[in-house]
Amino acid sequence: MDNKVYLITEQDVHAYIDGELTSDRRRAVENFLAERDLPLERAARYLRNNFDLRAVKDEIYKDTVLKAEIDRLLAKRRQRISANA
Repeated sequence: MDNKVYLITEQDVHAYIDGELTSDRRRAVENFLAERDLPLERAARYLRNNFDLRAVKDEIYKDTVLKAEIDRLLAKRRQRISANA
């Protein structure tokens, strides 16, 4: 990896936890977290919250009627965001 300085945001930490970063970006976040105790603790909280939210989502999505309504609302929101972009 190069010696560039990367600005690491909370979104990067979330993406890191979700496994959504490129390998270079993942290493930058890992280096950033390794240098700081507090963000690492915060990342651990995000990870716990992420697992908790996924468990709740999985439970909610067992109700197919509710899942269909959530999916409809999310699609409507995405369309609104796309229209404003």
